[in-house]
Amino acid sequence: MTAYRIALFLHLLALMLAAGATAVTKLAAGRRQRARTVGEALDWHDVLTGASKLFPVSLVIFVLTGSYMLSVARTRVWSTGFVVAGLAGSALLFISGAFLGAKGKALRNVLANTAKGGADRPAPQLVPPRLVAMLPVVNTGIAISVVFDMVIKPVSVPVALGVVAASVVVSLGGAMLGQRASAAKGAASPGAGDRLSATRAA
Repeated sequence: MTAYRIALFLHLLALMLAAGATAVTKLAAGRRQRARTVGEALDWHDVLTGASKLFPVSLVIFVLTGSYMLSVARTRVWSTGFVVAGLAGSALLFISGAFLGAKGKALRNVLANTAKGGADRPAPQLVPPRLVAMLPVVNTGIAISVVFDMVIKPVSVPVALGVVAASVVVSLGGAMLGQRASAAKGAASPGAGDRLSATRAA
């Protein structure tokens, strides 16, 4: 057993931790959207918030262990493409996570204040702002592109960053198409007017 192998194990563990947190947050977000009461929506929002706290932890472990392994494997590696792209992708995920965390706190305050009037009150039909709805999809695309760069290890900085940029474009396009499909479905279903005027604090 060597320090390098322990770092590699923690590096892979960080990826699994982030993947598990992603699955839980997506499940909780869907259940929160379909909640019938304010209390139920608040409970699922707390589940989502709790799972999302694992993202910065996994990112820190990922960056620290990756940095250690690179310092052991090679002495002049910090200017290579896959390392630059990995650090850039991690920075983007940190910034996005901080933004979504702030929006999540604002939404929790709205739900908590509503629940004071009775946790069994009907849950509001939450319609998040477009950016908030799209960022989780974009974050997944960034994470996949970083892992791809780490595996392929392109030396060229433009190529490695191009992979990350392409993932952002593709995931952003997918998120926009998904939003349009959801909007069309909502407009065609009964009660669409209530949903369109729903709380936008998320």
